[in-house]
Amino acid sequence: DKSLVRIFDSILGATLVKKFQPEIAALSATFVEATVEVYNVVRRDLLPTPAKSHYTFNLRDLARVFQGLLRADPKLVQADTNELYGLWMHENLRVFQDRMVNAEDRDWFRALVDRVAREKLSVSWDDVVNAPPPATDAEKGDTDDAETSASNEGTRGRLIYGDYLVPGADQPVYQRVRDANELRKVVEEALEDYNSVTSAPMNLVMFLDAIEHVSRVCRVISLPLGNALLLGVGGSGRQSLARLAAALEEFELFQIEVAKGYGKNEWRDDLRKVLMTAGCEGKDVVFLFADTQIVQENFLEDINNILNSGEVPNLLKSEDTEAIGAALRPIMQGLGLPTTKNAVNAYFITRVRSKLHCVLAMSPVSDSFRQRLRMFPSLVNCCTIDWFSE
Repeated sequence: DKSLVRIFDSILGATLVKKFQPEIAALSATFVEATVEVYNVVRRDLLPTPAKSHYTFNLRDLARVFQGLLRADPKLVQADTNELYGLWMHENLRVFQDRMVNAEDRDWFRALVDRVAREKLSVSWDDVVNAPPPATDAEKGDTDDAETSASNEGTRGRLIYGDYLVPGADQPVYQRVRDANELRKVVEEALEDYNSVTSAPMNLVMFLDAIEHVSRVCRVISLPLGNALLLGVGGSGRQSLARLAAALEEFELFQIEVAKGYGKNEWRDDLRKVLMTAGCEGKDVVFLFADTQIVQENFLEDINNILNSGEVPNLLKSEDTEAIGAALRPIMQGLGLPTTKNAVNAYFITRVRSKLHCVLAMSPVSDSFRQRLRMFPSLVNCCTIDWFSE
């Protein structure tokens, strides 16, 4: 634990000192201790069972909480310290609670976050989640608060953070969403935009739970190395909400078309295409893959490799390597990096890992799901899991 606190305190502390006031930077160690405490309790008490075979936690989960905390916006935190406490709670909920399969486990986890927050951070769940937002100067002169409180009522008791509230912003701000109506409007506009350009429009009703799932997928894919595993029975909206999240973040979406005779060669061609888009063209790509598309089990082996290391052995042909060199060498020269063959290859893999986001939609009800998790551990280790209830 001492080593964990030291490592993560160095990472978090360095960022807080650079961007925030001293009194907020001083909280770094307490945030780290609180997070390590949550992680230890979860690892000790939530053990994998046949029905919960994805309850395996490791240091990557802990790192994900801090990856989220580092996205805090200095302006917002300065106006209201609750923004930072809320962000800490939100990131813990997203990393640990989202994979829980029933309300009992979720309530247990929320109580744990509340207890640790009281002990270590001296704030409670209610103080942070249900506290009214700080009034802006415009609102201070305005006496009619009924409307504001009505729109906050929609998100009451829920913590939703996102960077998509201002579509097309140069520097997206990761902030707490307090107004359910505004949130619904943003998501519905993204859905309209998606439907206007696609050949298969989606007819979705955006209720708050569905919007929360969209928000969770957005949170994962907007981070470098962000991959998601969406678990739920068929028809619970995993794929359509993932498509919508990609549209909200303005990312390209790629999905394979399984036709008759689709086999290993076609699969490898598709993989090559998606890796080249991310690595050569530097576009943000969401690769949506469902378990109904697993024609051969070795598809998953390739996915496992991409999640783990960003490359698939023996996938790229010599002409691909030439194309990669031609596309990346000028960029690398501009950055003052060496342009040897190995350096180009390493840079390509780095770009793939930060630009390509795998979103896997699977059904947890079959035995094959448990077997796949055992055979391909990266499905859990390298993905943020989101459980879709019926």
